[in-house]
Amino acid sequence: MPLTNAELWAAALGYVLPPVIAIVAQPRWTGAVKGLLMLAVAVAVGLGTAYFNGDFSGKPIVTCMLAAAIAIGIAYHTVWRPSGIAPGIERATSTGGGRHAAVEPGA
Repeated sequence: MPLTNAELWAAALGYVLPPVIAIVAQPRWTGAVKGLLMLAVAVAVGLGTAYFNGDFSGKPIVTCMLAAAIAIGIAYHTVWRPSGIAPGIERATSTGGGRHAAVEPGA
């Protein structure tokens, strides 16, 4: 079964979104929380791509969401995490849990 334009767009967006997701994700979050964030992004991508491709009905929406979720997961685990890009972005944008290092007097 050939993919529709909406599904291809969802997969393409999913492949490039892990660095964007890493901006929001924090290194101290559990894998489950990061997974839920990824699923929320996949739902948004699926809804958006189905809507903007004029294919906004039951099955196309679900297949776009699934295509985005699979693409995000595969891209993260095969490209963005092994290269260190996504974890580096997470560390660089980490809020640090609200604790800041103390500044030494005279430093």
